[in-house]
Amino acid sequence: MKADGAAIAPDELARLLAAALARAGEAEAEVYASWQRRGFARFALGELGQHMLIEEPHAVVRVARGRRVAETSTTRLDEQGLVEAIQSAARIAPEVPEDESFPGFAGASEPAPPAVQRFVTATAASTPDQRVELLRPVLDRVAAAGLVATGVLDATSSVHAVATTGGVQRSYAGTTALFKIWALESAGSGGAAGHGLAAHADVGALDLAAETERAIRDAERSRDPISLPAGRYDVVLEPPAVAELIEWFGMIALGAREYDQGASALSGRIGEHISGTAFSVTEDPLGELSFAVPFDREGMARRRVPLVERGVARGVLYDRSWAARLGTHSTGSASVPSSFGEGGPAPSALVMDGGDAASVDELIAGLDRGLHVRRLHYVNGMLEPRRAVMTGLTRDGTFLVENGKPTRAVGNLRFTDSLLEAFERADGVTRLRQLLPNWWSSTGSVAAPAVRIRGLSFSSGSQTRS
Repeated sequence: MKADGAAIAPDELARLLAAALARAGEAEAEVYASWQRRGFARFALGELGQHMLIEEPHAVVRVARGRRVAETSTTRLDEQGLVEAIQSAARIAPEVPEDESFPGFAGASEPAPPAVQRFVTATAASTPDQRVELLRPVLDRVAAAGLVATGVLDATSSVHAVATTGGVQRSYAGTTALFKIWALESAGSGGAAGHGLAAHADVGALDLAAETERAIRDAERSRDPISLPAGRYDVVLEPPAVAELIEWFGMIALGAREYDQGASALSGRIGEHISGTAFSVTEDPLGELSFAVPFDREGMARRRVPLVERGVARGVLYDRSWAARLGTHSTGSASVPSSFGEGGPAPSALVMDGGDAASVDELIAGLDRGLHVRRLHYVNGMLEPRRAVMTGLTRDGTFLVENGKPTRAVGNLRFTDSLLEAFERADGVTRLRQLLPNWWSSTGSVAAPAVRIRGLSFSSGSQTRS
């Protein structure tokens, strides 16, 4: 371990990859590796119950024989382990089909990414004792409110590197700290619940007290909910709810693969109006509202890409192969295959533009009768991707608003609506945006404001509690 808490120095990892490539002797090969160290404390039923330090090494290797490209992965980040992975891919390569769009691996002439600083030593070097001290007042506060606390404090440092036989050699280190808390009416299911969430590169910048108070307040307000029937309701969606929808939109609509196959809501519509003027989404991996690595798994520099501007489709994301296939340039958006997807072009840091509203309360004040929704759950964006139709449940804080004021808690409802059509009816967006990590990538994120939407369609009424 390094003195600053990093698992391995970034340049050391890059040199290791280059040495393995040289030793393996393949003419065309690429290695992308990451080494992640997670220190986290979980608490449940009001008690700290799990303290863990997990190291997660991972490398993905590609070898090309002409236009035949084979890929393997390994969790061994030593030179011999990497050489064996390269050799394994080389044995497979002659047997795989040709990829006519394969442009070769990135070479030394590709521009290097700009330097970004998202490594905070305090996060990487945080100890179990320090995490306990941060959580102790959280647990005491929830218990004093007569509620049960459940959640996690996670401090993660990650190191990433890529090297190719064409001369690319990149490396980067970053940190992410994440705090999640639920304040529950009871230890069992079905009771009132409130939720708090904060993420930052610096564990010391997390406002645990504020998120805890939010969770307690929502749990207390959520007791004895009323039931509402299915129908259309004006809603104010807070940032965690909006981010969930934007994340799904990124998965189904913003990659070149989906665009070319005609499955994306942007397919054949670049330059056309597809949503309301309140809807602007950008891939912005180098900005402040991001946890992204500044290069992709191919070593290409990530860059800012306008995707939707004031409701008008502007572009999609490319890796090298899809850029070659469609006659354009990579946007630095190649992703690593995982249990969540096969790789290919994908967003790393989606940012939705903010608006003019000073606060969520200002948006709520504009509702005669509607719903204030804190969070969404079990969202599915695959119903009708061309229209970006999604469904899901409200969760951890849904409140009836009457005459601009929240009045009663409401049992969870299921919404089913087109994201793009819903934003045609959006008439309020907060200036402030919240940065939230996504669930399918260790460094991916979405930054979203709160949004007021008129007539969001709820396809089923409130769930009842036993």
